[in-house]
Amino acid sequence: MSAIAVDEIDNLNIVVLVGEVTSPPVSRELPSGSVVSTFDVATVTENGRVSVPVSLEGESEVAVVGAEVCIIGIVRRRFFRSGASVASRTEVVAQSVISMRRRAQVRKAVGKATDNLLAFLDV
Repeated sequence: MSAIAVDEIDNLNIVVLVGEVTSPPVSRELPSGSVVSTFDVATVTENGRVSVPVSLEGESEVAVVGAEVCIIGIVRRRFFRSGASVASRTEVVAQSVISMRRRAQVRKAVGKATDNLLAFLDV
């Protein structure tokens, strides 16, 4: 995850998502030639199980059905043509997808996201 120049922004968009991959990644090539993979991650909240769509530039060996992962990224709503109309989808755009078995890597990535949040809040 790249560092955010906090003094250059007026707002902040950070997501830390920990859950289970529930759908196999689907990769597609964009007109630009880059590859985007999409998959779903489920988390459990006090209100029950919540499914979250995730997109990732490139592919991930970690995002396999049943894997417990930590995703660091941002929330984005994108618009696209669907037949004759325009549709939208809100998703988490992953900057990193880390297996929860790699606790040191998870701790480091979450630490960077937390540092960015605290710097933004000037705490």
